[in-house]
Parts: sequence; structure tokens; C-alpha cells
Amino acid sequence: MTRFAFLLISLIVVLGSRPGLAETAQAPFGDKVSAAIVNYDRASPVIGTAGLLKGNGVAEAKALGFKTIVDLRGPDEGTAAERAAAKAAGIAYIGIPVTTKAPAPAQVPTFAKIVEDPDNWPILVHCVSANRVGAMWALYRASRGVPAEVAIEEGRATGLRGSREAAVRQQLGLTAQN
Repeated sequence: MTRFAFLLISLIVVLGSRPGLAETAQAPFGDKVSAAIVNYDRASPVIGTAGLLKGNGVAEAKALGFKTIVDLRGPDEGTAAERAAAKAAGIAYIGIPVTTKAPAPAQVPTFAKIVEDPDNWPILVHCVSANRVGAMWALYRASRGVPAEVAIEEGRATGLRGSREAAVRQQLGLTAQN
């Protein structure tokens, strides 16, 4: 066997033995996973997005395989009860309260750190309607080099609309849509 062939086979064995996305639990496909999880969508293989988690939504999220919930609601929107439900269900809960039209610029790096950490995957990001989720997703994607208009489209796909879109467009230095 030539030295090149040996090195190639060794590289294949080493790379093949590393755990990758194929072995990572993923967010469910589709736009409906449970009546308790409103406005569901899948933003990436390991990120699900949603609006309100009603009733037993936290337990449903756990049963669907989510490991972490990121809640973008403010403290007066039921976050304490959801944090307790998450603890009882054995699912990690992280709150990033978005209480303005768009996430504050300092919140985007915090969000990025959470969603890029494989120890948190799969993650369900939610708010009440998914509008804040779409705003956060658009700003996050733009922060990672996705062109601003494309990031807005991705945000729309995960719930971004109306005045929150205008606020996101402003943060990204884009003109308002008519």
C-alpha cells in the first residue's frame, strides 16, 4: 500500500469515528408537532421555533426530543411557570426576555452562544406568537454573515412580521418595506 493510500484510509477512519450532526438528535420536521406547541417551524436541523407552549407544551417538547427551551418572553408573560415546568420535565430552560420591538443588540451574541453550543441541541426557541423568534433569528443570521435581506426572509419563515420586522430592518440598516 502506498503511503498516500495509507494516509487517506487513516483520515477516513478518524473522520468517520467523530460524532457529527447525523448522530445528534434533531428538531422535528414539519410545521405541526403538537397542539400544545403553537406556530412551530424548523429553522435548522437542531433549532425548532414556535409561539406559545400551551398546557403541557414543555412536556411535549421534551417528548419530541428537545433538550433546551429558549424563551424570549418577558417576565410578566408566564416565564416563571414555564421555568418550573421545564425543571420538572428535565429540560433546560434559558430566558432571554425580548421586551422591545426587536431584540437588543447585546442579546444577539447571547442567543448565538446558546444556539451554537451542541450541548444545548436540539433547541426549541419560542415566544407568544413566534414574531420575536423571527426577529431574533433574522438578527442572529445577519450577525453570522447571511445577507440582510436573506436574513429577513429567514426571520419571516420563523414568524417575523409587522412592526418587529421594521425594527429589525432598522437595526440591519435596511429601508422600510412598503
